[in-house]
Amino acid sequence: MRDRVPRSRSLATRLATWYAASAFGLLLAATGFLYWTLARSMEREQAEFLMRYRYVLSPAVSPGRFGAAQLRAALESGLQRMLTAEGGLLRETLPRDPTGELLAIVGRWAQDGPAKREGLWFSPDGRRALLLAETVAGGAEIARQSDAIRTIREAFSAETTDKAARLIVSGPGAFAVASRETIDREAWLLSLAAGTLVLLVLFRVYRAPRIVGLCMLPALSGLAIGTAVVSAGFDSLHAITLGFGATLIGEAVDYPSYACAQAAPGESLAATVARIWPTLRLAVLTTVFGALILVLSSFTGLAQLGTLSMCGVLAAGLVTRWVLPALAGPRPLTATGFVLPGQVEGIFDRLRALRPVALLLAALAAAFILLRGERLWEDDLGSLNPVPKALRETDRQLRAELGAPDVRHLLVVTGPDLDSVLARNEEIVPWLDALERERVIAGYDVVSRYLPSCAAQERRLAAVPPEGELRAALAAALAGLPFRPEAFEPFVREAEQSRKQGLLRLEDLQGTLLGAKLQSLLVRHGEGWVSFVALRGVAEPSRLASAARQLGRPYVLALDLKAESDALVAGYRAEALRLAGIGLAAIVLVLAWGLRSAAAVAKVLGPVLASLLLSVCALQLLGERMTIFHVIALLLVLGIGLNYALFFNQPAPARDAYRRTLLALLVCSLTTVLAFGSLAWSSTAVLHAIGLTVSIGAVTALLVAAALAPARSP
Repeated sequence: MRDRVPRSRSLATRLATWYAASAFGLLLAATGFLYWTLARSMEREQAEFLMRYRYVLSPAVSPGRFGAAQLRAALESGLQRMLTAEGGLLRETLPRDPTGELLAIVGRWAQDGPAKREGLWFSPDGRRALLLAETVAGGAEIARQSDAIRTIREAFSAETTDKAARLIVSGPGAFAVASRETIDREAWLLSLAAGTLVLLVLFRVYRAPRIVGLCMLPALSGLAIGTAVVSAGFDSLHAITLGFGATLIGEAVDYPSYACAQAAPGESLAATVARIWPTLRLAVLTTVFGALILVLSSFTGLAQLGTLSMCGVLAAGLVTRWVLPALAGPRPLTATGFVLPGQVEGIFDRLRALRPVALLLAALAAAFILLRGERLWEDDLGSLNPVPKALRETDRQLRAELGAPDVRHLLVVTGPDLDSVLARNEEIVPWLDALERERVIAGYDVVSRYLPSCAAQERRLAAVPPEGELRAALAAALAGLPFRPEAFEPFVREAEQSRKQGLLRLEDLQGTLLGAKLQSLLVRHGEGWVSFVALRGVAEPSRLASAARQLGRPYVLALDLKAESDALVAGYRAEALRLAGIGLAAIVLVLAWGLRSAAAVAKVLGPVLASLLLSVCALQLLGERMTIFHVIALLLVLGIGLNYALFFNQPAPARDAYRRTLLALLVCSLTTVLAFGSLAWSSTAVLHAIGLTVSIGAVTALLVAAALAPARSP
């Protein structure tokens, strides 16, 4: 791994999400857990491990540490402390560790922990007892996280008799479970609402269960096939994709509605579909090509939505063309035709008089969008967070009470191998101490505290004198003190053992508390290694970033996770816009192939582009800032608007045929608005954005297409 800043920044961006998901693991070092377990003698195995390696782990070990004068000062201090509350622990550890290396190790770790009462963690006000649990399952394994949370709640219920006691569970795993449950619940409820409303509209218009069933078959087929393809092509089906799939009911039902509503009296469905197929085929293909571009996105969420839309719409179109006519058979679909209220036709006729107004509004909307510039966009990832605000606030409070590190700001240190990363962490400790003294940060957690570099360990071991020299220094130190010399034989013996056992390695820490800690601060990346320096209380982020640049260490990067995540969202948004441009070009080619006329293509595209401008303007006026998911929704509006414009721009039909076309467009628009409008009520920001955008866009596209449609024959 080369020590270049651009590579480090790219690496840091890729690891930002991983770090955020692992943030609770960092609490192991930010609290006094090890100190507490040692003091209570509840983790003898862990304590013995630290005792065995105390001389390579203790930052206090240095030349002269074991001289007669220093040993006497340590023994006198121990004698004084034996008269305090620590006496019980010291009677056990002093004969083995008179210099207090064990307490020097864990004492530093305990400085930043939460308040303790009777050995338990408490919030500063004493109203909450705090418990930290680490799951074996990763934060992304939602099913296993759900099982873990359920087990904790069941245990709490079984052991708690106080009805006033409450259990609050927080953290990345709890967030993932809560988000999934919210989205799943809303997806099913909104799907049910959308399907019910669409069915009511179809029954109101067609008044025949047979026709309603024919209309629903392509939508259900498209939803089933789209979901199956996404499930087969991706590792998992995202809950938001499932919620979005509900809208296919409103979009895919358009194709059979176009056919059924335009059936002339005495005409079979097969004849109607064959008659309108050239226009209907273009409507299907333009929507498919618009969604196809999303499949190419590097953002898995966009690729899933694109795959679902493309496969679902294509399946619905093919079922409408080939399956429905076969199911309907040769008998007429309707004997009298479907009725369009006369006043509705009059309203749409008068809309043509508003052509100049529609064009002027579109021009003003374009100017408004240009003036908004970057203010048009919302790149804050938090705005798309499906976790309720109350849960996020509770999590913030719990982190503060636990003394957790800042989950937004951290330092990233890279190196070609493990030991170089550890050495580089040690190099920046004086700089970090200076930042702490200057109150730029309140504290930090560095990996070299738990696994020093080989050079640091060798220096510390070199400071431990040979057995004979140590015995002599100890004898001089004990002169006149009320200790028996033989009581400190374990100290001399274990010091010599430490000299001979060698250095502490990463593999030695497996299965220990230190090993669990290192998993959250140290990660292998390719052939190199990356470590995180967790920061607490970053009061001046700009000074931190400036100090990191001035440090002159290209392998040290100050990372603002929020800024990185926002940049990531902005990058995906830019990619979505590029793909939308490519999709629009593909749609133009499809229209040119189908319409065989540049003028006809312009007549179809003009109303659609105008409706997109007006939709964006309407969203801004409603206080909605555009996100990547608004862009996706506008691609759907593009496909829907093209359907309307294609049918409005057919060669001037007879009056009855025009009424049937208008009825079909009204039915399709109403079902689309009802299906997507249900999403607009979702508490999930993503589903809300898509639902609101498509609802506004569908209505706007219909009105603009009608206003800009060619004049029809009387």
